[in-house]
Amino acid sequence: MPPPSKPLLALLLLGTSATAFLAGRQTAPDTNARILQELASQRAVLDTLLSRTSTPDTRCAIAASGAPVAATPSTPPAAAPSEPSAENLAAAQEGQRLIDAALRVKRWTSQDAQAFRVALVDMTPDQRTEALRQLLTTINSQALQVQTGGMPF
Repeated sequence: MPPPSKPLLALLLLGTSATAFLAGRQTAPDTNARILQELASQRAVLDTLLSRTSTPDTRCAIAASGAPVAATPSTPPAAAPSEPSAENLAAAQEGQRLIDAALRVKRWTSQDAQAFRVALVDMTPDQRTEALRQLLTTINSQALQVQTGGMPF
């Protein structure tokens, strides 16, 4: 039978260690509060950026995701999109013609890119988005070989 001092010494050592651990936990700085404060400041920066750069559609998508949205200054509603003008339609048709012609010869040249840029200027934002999407899709699918010295549009 071991002497009674060994179990008592082990119990005393274990109790002292536990007491020291708990005392240290109570006196340690609250790192969670510091982290929460940093997150709040980052959220404020993000909310500011969103309010400066986002459109109403983006804000609606963020609101639908459940993320809190910062209060944004009220802006007058944008005018309803009007029908594309004849110039807009002609520019969109020219962009489509350029892409179709390039697909026939399977290459996109600097001259094509220059003509496409000119057509993009006269397109509506929706037409421009669609024309660029179509061009980039054909380039990414390798249906066109890009032979420009720089940007393909």
